[in-house]
Amino acid sequence: MISGDAVTVDVDAGTATLEVSNLPQKDYHDFENAMVGNGPKPVPGMVSFKVQWTGDGTVNHFDNAEQKFRGDFQYAMAQMDFTGMTTQFLFESAPLETSTTDGAQIGHESNGSFY
Repeated sequence: MISGDAVTVDVDAGTATLEVSNLPQKDYHDFENAMVGNGPKPVPGMVSFKVQWTGDGTVNHFDNAEQKFRGDFQYAMAQMDFTGMTTQFLFESAPLETSTTDGAQIGHESNGSFY
């Protein structure tokens, strides 16, 4: 479980961070084994990661009363680094600063009964 203090958000400043350290996970070796379970038994592992969003540009406002959705969103740069480990393997991404973004947004929305 990820605690609430792993997330910091300042929508007005256009920033958000999610940072998790040593989150227990099971390593199933591959996707098929994780879904079907016909391969090796999973081994314990841990993951740590950090994701940062930084707003870049103007805020766009959306309001659709018919679908009960409204929000203010800003295009953003999102960067991430990741480490995953088991007793036998260590996987590390490149540093967060080298991460690039294809598409991300940060903002606030209201929908459904909160519209």
